[in-house]
Amino acid sequence: MAQSETLTSGLDLRSFLMMEPATHPQPTLQAELHPPRRYLALMFALLMSATIFEGYDITIFHLCTPLIAATFRMSDSAVGFVATLVRFGGLLSFGMVASADLYGRRPILSVTVIFYTIFTLATALSRGMVSFTIFQSAAQLFLAAEFGVAITMVSEEFPDETRGRAIAALHTVAFLGVAAAAAIFPLMVSSRWGWRGMYLLGIAPLILTAFLRRGLRETMRFQATEAARRMAGAARENLLPKLRSSFAEFAGPYRGRLILVAILWNSIGLIGGPTITFFSLLAIREHHWSAAQVGVALIVAYLMGSVGSLLSGYAMDRIGRRTTTSIFYLCAAASMAIMFGSGWHGSLRFGIVATQFAYQAARTATSALSAELFPTEIRASGYSLTVQVIGQLGWTLSPVAVGILSGPMGGLGHAASLFALGPILGTIAILGYVPETRGKTLEEISPPSLED
Repeated sequence: MAQSETLTSGLDLRSFLMMEPATHPQPTLQAELHPPRRYLALMFALLMSATIFEGYDITIFHLCTPLIAATFRMSDSAVGFVATLVRFGGLLSFGMVASADLYGRRPILSVTVIFYTIFTLATALSRGMVSFTIFQSAAQLFLAAEFGVAITMVSEEFPDETRGRAIAALHTVAFLGVAAAAAIFPLMVSSRWGWRGMYLLGIAPLILTAFLRRGLRETMRFQATEAARRMAGAARENLLPKLRSSFAEFAGPYRGRLILVAILWNSIGLIGGPTITFFSLLAIREHHWSAAQVGVALIVAYLMGSVGSLLSGYAMDRIGRRTTTSIFYLCAAASMAIMFGSGWHGSLRFGIVATQFAYQAARTATSALSAELFPTEIRASGYSLTVQVIGQLGWTLSPVAVGILSGPMGGLGHAASLFALGPILGTIAILGYVPETRGKTLEEISPPSLED
């Protein structure tokens, strides 16, 4: 109550965002609450599919946008609108991820992979723009939920000194999905299956993943939190009250961090939305690239994105989160401006590679911060609320804005280049308000927020 009175009496923005959660005397978790290395390797291998499928799915949209637009006879503004509606499905993943704070990380992962498989198959069989949008939006719901829970598990299970690199490595393996999609695309596009075949090919690996994940265990931190709840005699909260209480966190001790993380994701999302939605359309329609040229460019771009993710993880654990994140935010802004706004002949080819390098590195660093800045009891829901719901508004709405502005501004490139301002604003927020988390335990960074 005292904190809310302070806020209403004129607390300045810096003090509000940097406010540390109230701490209370309580039993602490063991310093080394981590499983053996052999199991960590197995867990990581089983969670890799979350980012591999994300990379494959995003690349399909990258490559197939011109074909899907032609199939359903869509204008530029319609393409942007569909991209926004599809991305909106990811925003709805919050309920799935928040339930991982109630029922555990493992059971939610079992559900997400099954339903993502079903809606991916339905996407391949869609008969019109409406059904395609609905099925892809539903698929994004479960894919985003899977990714959010996977990041939560890695952040909880890996030791503090390697946590940044583990999260970076999980982001990096998305390149396997990207490379597979880009390599298959030139062959599939010339077949009778067309873009639909790209979605059909993903079904078998998804079924295999669902089978193999039976070997996953619940995270040790979640088990400890559940044991503490049972010892205290507290009942497990139901899902709807949990969702309401998650939004209520914006009025609780972690409100400053929730707002800050959402700001960071929106700023970097202004890079991802226009780039992923319009790059291939711009390359094929305005620069007359072939499908093979687009595929090669994306393989190289995402390969460099993987290098960026690994470099980001190494830098986070060596020079700190704040410096690493700021550097890559600024690099993403500069490279996107070159890609879409420069008149230089090689700007598109150089721009997509440099943008993916910096963008993936920036996402990796932001993802690590997002998982670290919340305590165990709200880590999954806090991550999902800020990263996959509120933090996705920039990514989700920017394609619509680019499509609308493309006419008045004389083309997609000029309209998209405006959004390079996003990471610059994010850098200001990082340098002004983000606490350094390098080398600290999750309990030091985010003490459990208990009621007075």
